[in-house]
Order: sequence, then structure tokens, then C-alpha cells
Amino acid sequence: MAVVAWALGRYAFRRRFHLTRRCSRPFSFGQRRGFQLGKGVYGVHDQSVTISKQRYQELLVAEATQMAQVRQTSVSIELMRKFGTNPTLDTLLKSARFLYKELPVRYAIRAKEFELAPSWIKTQPFKQISDMYMQCFLDLRSAQEPNSARAEEKLCEVLSSHKERLALVISLLAEGATELKSKRGLTPGEEEYLQDILDRFLTARIGTSVLTSQHLALHEDVVDGRRNGYVGALQLDCSPDRVFRDAAESVRLMCQRELGQAPGFVVKGHLDVKFPYFPAHIHYIGCELLKNSFRATIEHSVQFRGEPNFSIPNVEIVIGASSEDEDVCIMIRDRGGGIPSSAQKDVWRYTHTTWDSPGEEETHYTRRDGILAGKGFGLPLSRLYARFFGGDLELCSLAGIGTAAYVRLKRLGGVEQNHSHNDLARSLSVGNYHQDRLHAAFPQTFTPRYPFERD
Repeated sequence: MAVVAWALGRYAFRRRFHLTRRCSRPFSFGQRRGFQLGKGVYGVHDQSVTISKQRYQELLVAEATQMAQVRQTSVSIELMRKFGTNPTLDTLLKSARFLYKELPVRYAIRAKEFELAPSWIKTQPFKQISDMYMQCFLDLRSAQEPNSARAEEKLCEVLSSHKERLALVISLLAEGATELKSKRGLTPGEEEYLQDILDRFLTARIGTSVLTSQHLALHEDVVDGRRNGYVGALQLDCSPDRVFRDAAESVRLMCQRELGQAPGFVVKGHLDVKFPYFPAHIHYIGCELLKNSFRATIEHSVQFRGEPNFSIPNVEIVIGASSEDEDVCIMIRDRGGGIPSSAQKDVWRYTHTTWDSPGEEETHYTRRDGILAGKGFGLPLSRLYARFFGGDLELCSLAGIGTAAYVRLKRLGGVEQNHSHNDLARSLSVGNYHQDRLHAAFPQTFTPRYPFERD
């Protein structure tokens, strides 16, 4: 009898796996779709199969491999704005059901990315990141589908725990990348591969963070009342002037605390420009660029202190927008001596930094808010934030004089920029990963489907 029960359970698994591969859609296990958790041997109860908790976890891990082949859904600012206006409980449940289907796909892709990477890149920090995303995947696939207010609230608790857990990802990436470069050493080809995989990973992380933060903010809007001028975490009348002033003031305090002094700053240009955007993204970009400008200005000004009428030059922030249909551009210009020509090609590389932090071990990082510099991730990550909704970030440096950073942001309708993961899907489907092949990241703009009506 036990043999018959095992055979029926095996048939049910193979049948579900076969159907899933044919239609390229994720499948699921557990009480939601006919499986019951239990102890002991396989058993048959009508159309349900009782399995052990360990076996259930194994099936979910196998499901992650399948889900990593599913293409994630792109999102846009305009669609989030339209959907979140005047949110209701029904709106919230639609958003929750979308995340319930979408986030496991994104978590699975991230977990498998490092798992299937070449052996030389599998340092302990990268393995820890892969495990963190796999645990997030298991949490969501084991959660109840949010078809009620109570289930949606439970989902929000899961998402909040995921945000806290994944807050350490940047520090772990920095630790892993630094360990590879300092202890192992990388060939030019391996360096390009590392740059590419970090670009893909961090771009996807931004997308996951946007979706999670947007839903949690919508939940607060429904429960506590909507904030004026916001749709979830999206600010409808986001002012670059106000955001950059806040960022500059924060950096000024950091600079005074760590260097003992700080330059002034001026904001000018089209100060009345407002457009729908995520202020947290602009604030991050502003802080990272201003950290570089403030520190360079202080360090470069040391040689002129003996001159009469000397004063530390201000850092300039200029905002420009020619019309309502054009992108919004922000220039940050300093007199910090510029970037040497020999170093300009390295400024976009992860872990590249000119900051010496004598109190820390070379490859050990902890999460520290409010530091002036150190990890070498700020500039390349700022460019990813700018590019995420179709903008960009560029530098123009005049050696011996200073540097100008140009940030371009989409005023309306920016679409999430997804990197193709066809190579990852192919390696999963054939079970073979070509470790000597370097993957190029191809930024693609997809026409987004309505994000909360995914089939």
C-alpha cells in the first residue's frame, strides 16, 4: 500500500512539473493546490497528497528553479500613479495579489544568479545573499494568498521583514567584490563579468524595492489615510529643489563631523520644477554625488589656505527643464580638483574608492548609515537609480579644476529598465552553465503591462 501511495504522489509531482514546463508558468505546492503537509510516508486523501515538511521545502526549492525562467513584469511610474490614486481595500488586494505572484519570480532569479555563477565568484558573502533571497522566496510561497484584508496584512508583515533582511545586501556585495579583487585577483574578463552581474543584480534589487515600498505605502494610505501629494511612495509633485537641499544639508553635517569643516552650497535654475517621482531615489543620487563633491572640495582647498582672501568654494546645484515634455536635468558642479585622466575609466567600477578608512579591516563591511565614503558602490549605484526609469548619470571632469555631474530624470512615464536574463533561463533549462562565457547586460525597455492585472 505504501508503494502505491508513493507512486501516486510521484505521479502527481511529475504531472504538475510537466504541465508547468509546457506553459512556462510557476507551479505551487502546499494546501493551496492540493498538497497537505504531514509527517511520515506519502498518503492519498481524495486529490491531496500528504508530505513531510522537509519534502515540502525541497519541492519549493525545485519550484524556484522553474520560476527563475519566468520573465518578470516591468513597471512604470505612470501606471503606479494611475493605479494608486484614491486607493481602496480592493485596490490594495489587487496590488497584494500581484506581488504575491511577481516577487517570488524576482526572488528566484536573484537567488539562482549567484548559485549558477562560475565557481570563482562564489565567495561566502555572495552565497549568503543567495540564501537570503531563497529564504524570501520560501516565505512568500508558504504564505497565504492575499484574498482578504487579514491575509493582506500578513503579507505586509512578510514584506517588511524582507526589507529588513535585504538591507544588508549592499554591504555583502561590497564585501564579496572586495574579497575577490584583493585576495584572489581578477583577470580583465572576470572583472567585466563581475561588473555585469552586479549591474544586473542591483538593477533588479531596485525594482523589487520599488514594488515592496509602493505596496507598503499604499497599505498605510488605506489604513491611516492618504497623504496629500502622494500615491504610495510616489510623490506626485516631487521637487528636485527641495530634495537636493535636504540631501546637501545631510551631507554638510556628515562632512563637518568627519572632516571638521564643509563647503557651502547653492541651488539655482528652475527651482519651481515638480514632477511625479520617487523622492527617495533622487535623495540617494544627490547624497552620493554631493559626498564626492564636498569631500573633493575640502581636500583640494587645503593647498590654497595660505592665500589671502581664501574661502572654500561653494558646490553648485543647477536644475533645468526646458518644457513639460522634456526630462529634468540636474547638474552638480564643484571646484574639487577634478578626476585625473588615468582614473576616469575606473570611477564606474564597483569597490573603486579613494577613501582611506583606517579603523576597518580591508574586506569587512557593516551597514553604516551616514558615512561620507568607503565602499565604492555609491557612484555606480547612483547611475543605476537614474537609469532605472529611463534617465541617466554622466560625469564631466576637468583635471585640476573640478567635476560636473549631470543627472537626467524622466518627467513622466519612465519604464523600469530590465536586464535580459535569457542566459540564466537557458542555463537552468539545459542544466549546464558555461563558466568561461561572459554575459553582457543588454538594457531593454519593455512596454509594461498593467502591473496589477497579471494573468
